[in-house]
Amino acid sequence: MKKVFSSALMIGFLSISASMMSKDRDFSLSFGKNDAETVSFVVANAKNVSVTIYNDTYGELVSENLNSDKNVTKSYNFKDLDSGTYYLLLESNQKIEKYKIKVGSDKKISIDKKPVSEILKPEFSVNGNIVKLSLSGLKDKVKISVSDLSDNEYYHSTRSAINGQLEVTFDLNPQTADSYIISVDDNGKVFNKIISLK
Repeated sequence: MKKVFSSALMIGFLSISASMMSKDRDFSLSFGKNDAETVSFVVANAKNVSVTIYNDTYGELVSENLNSDKNVTKSYNFKDLDSGTYYLLLESNQKIEKYKIKVGSDKKISIDKKPVSEILKPEFSVNGNIVKLSLSGLKDKVKISVSDLSDNEYYHSTRSAINGQLEVTFDLNPQTADSYIISVDDNGKVFNKIISLK
């Protein structure tokens, strides 16, 4: 990892440092040749990736976990499913991608090969009262805040990343609170993580 920028600041009850960083590439998906009834795709870097197919009427239809550093090829047959809209959801520790699959009344399948939504998840690592928050693939600024369970806010900042990467380290004070909530707001997509220091 190459550190591009770093800063450290002390704010009341906790200290914070930030650095921009590069990360290993997360999973990527490419669709193979699909016939009238089957959806095929390849997941590259499929370490700890869950695959789910669902629709709003029937709920979850398929769910499985992939665990390979190599490419994984998957095929699912839709011939026994009713016509309608289905979703293919892939989730790792870093992101969630959702794709739309339409099954016509003639059982022909059409796939939107660009995700209808992509959510990049913050990653947290905890070592005692030191918490590292890592974000990758950022396209805009994010709002980060730290509060306790009684809604006392100790930190609030809007952060930008360099080349889509951001890492922030918090030194949480166990004498101030037993638990903290770290909140990340990425353009209205809010992720909360409760950190217990007990």
